Amino acid sequence: MLVLWVLGSTALSWGIARYNDFKYGYPRTYQTDAVVGHDDSPQHKSHFIAINYNHQAVVMEMMGGDTGPGKSVSYVVNLMSSDNVDLAPVTVDFKDLNGDSKPDMIVHVHLSNQDQVSVFINDGKKFRPTNANDKFTAPIN
Repeated sequence: MLVLWVLGSTALSWGIARYNDFKYGYPRTYQTDAVVGHDDSPQHKSHFIAINYNHQAVVMEMMGGDTGPGKSVSYVVNLMSSDNVDLAPVTVDFKDLNGDSKPDMIVHVHLSNQDQVSVFINDGKKFRPTNANDKFTAPIN
């Protein structure tokens, strides 16, 4: 019975890693478009690329889909130490968490034992890391 459990666990881990290879590539990369109020509109959304690079989650924002001077910003999240942290997919989503009617950025690092979540507050021009004075009016998840 123990042998079956070990073999099943190993097969499941291998299968999840192959699925993530197919879905996110290596290094793990995720892309999405969103209207966040940074020189964008529903016709010209901002483009976001999240990548797990060198034990950091890096999110690049191209405001309004533009890559011109001053139109790209990078946000970095240091990853918690974990087994195979370089294989963890990084995704982003957007939700108004502090009640100011601007979508804030939520960075999810999908580690094998738990998710690491980091929040960046939308100040109207770019995102900034949260601080002790930020009050959330909505749940993160």
